[in-house]
Amino acid sequence: MCGKAAGKLNMTQASPYFAAVDLGSNSFHMIIARIEDGQMEIVDREKEMVQLARGIRPDGHLTVDSQTRALDCLERFAERLRDIPADQIRAVGTKSLRSASQSGAFIRKAERILRTPIQIISGYEEARLVYAGLSHSVRNDQNHRLVVDIGGGSTEFIIGQDWEPLMMESLSLGCVTFTERYLAKNAFPGRKALERAYLAACAEIETIRQSYVNFGWKIVYGTSGTARAIADLVVERDGGAVISRASMDWLSEEVLRDRKLLSSIPAPRASVLPAGIAILKAVFDQLGIETMHVSDYALKEGLIYDTIGRLSDQDSRKRTVRKLQEQYKIDVAQASRVADTALYLWKQIDGPELPGVSRTKILRWAAQLHEIGLSISHSSHHQHGYYLLRFSDIAGFGRYEQYILANLVRSHRKGLYPEKFADMDETAVAAFVPLLVCLRLAVVLHRRREDLPSSELPTLKVKGTKYRLVFPKGWLGNHPLTKASLDDEKEQYDRIGVGLDVV
Repeated sequence: MCGKAAGKLNMTQASPYFAAVDLGSNSFHMIIARIEDGQMEIVDREKEMVQLARGIRPDGHLTVDSQTRALDCLERFAERLRDIPADQIRAVGTKSLRSASQSGAFIRKAERILRTPIQIISGYEEARLVYAGLSHSVRNDQNHRLVVDIGGGSTEFIIGQDWEPLMMESLSLGCVTFTERYLAKNAFPGRKALERAYLAACAEIETIRQSYVNFGWKIVYGTSGTARAIADLVVERDGGAVISRASMDWLSEEVLRDRKLLSSIPAPRASVLPAGIAILKAVFDQLGIETMHVSDYALKEGLIYDTIGRLSDQDSRKRTVRKLQEQYKIDVAQASRVADTALYLWKQIDGPELPGVSRTKILRWAAQLHEIGLSISHSSHHQHGYYLLRFSDIAGFGRYEQYILANLVRSHRKGLYPEKFADMDETAVAAFVPLLVCLRLAVVLHRRREDLPSSELPTLKVKGTKYRLVFPKGWLGNHPLTKASLDDEKEQYDRIGVGLDVV
């Protein structure tokens, strides 16, 4: 049984069951949980060591073998997901799918198998979800805690207090990638090879060492399969729930001496564990850790809690938007006006689905953040807003959600050109354009930065790519500047093959 979920779950959901699928660089994980009275109980777990990180070619494509292993695994996972509502299933891809630049076809196949979109998340978001899983499984005591999650392609470092992460970082340290880079040619790890892996890990950790040590912590948790496997190897020394510095020092030498040391560990894990030992030894040494507690709760459990939040009143993305508004000193009243009017127009027309994205939510957030770039530049604030939202680490958002959000903000004013959407497929463009029309029209209608009475709001109709905006009789004549702005909008829409009729 895990800790109480933050926020009240809306129990009108079709099922009390939720599922999370973590497409990690080393292992694919699936958990199924039942939520009852605000408590999460894990009812099923599955894990397979797919080792996707080993299947990334230099050109960014995944090898056929790695895709086959991955899709076969997901087929098995999918059998357990059949009776769970699609909106209560979340799937994420981490470091390897971030790195595999040509993985689009594979992801589409995987999404069809799982019946749910796969979000490719940033290292920052991965760290946030790891901490969410850990923080709901341990006692909160107001003290700072350090959480370390060693994956196949990256390692996340988080310092948090209770449910709140305070510092987060994701470094390119992974047991699979380090095995390929430093140990792959060695059937049994040699001292020089392990030393290279250890020193490389130390060099990466050194970039964050001082800031983390200065911030400080009272207790340390390791949340990965690597940490669990190492704890099992030193169980006679530490008892299985913790890993001590003395045991890490002993194990770093013992793995070189005893060829049978890893014989009790499944072969896929054993093949990458020496690299994991080198990385964890570097973590201990660089950060001055004496004892690490081992937890089985991490990203996948955090994903369940995040899903619960999205379906109740605790959506982490809403908190992120509010923080961005505060950070960049956005005029919240104006943002709310634009958001309300954009959604008013959107509800009249709807539009095609945008896989993996809530259109109503993304439109509201784009409106609430459309002036985020004003703190940098007035004349080009839409471009600066795009950059901030496209490339910042913003909690709760998957990379594709960020991409859509950033493009809405970039396109909310000034010129519209087809090349702005050149990297969107036809399905995405068809869903994106109606949202953009509603946002741009709302921005034009509130250029005076004043409320617009509901009696003066126009109606919006659409047929194909032709939009018709109808105002109350006489309204346009009394608002010549707005009419001129809407005439300019017509010219911009023509450039992307969209018609606008204003009456």
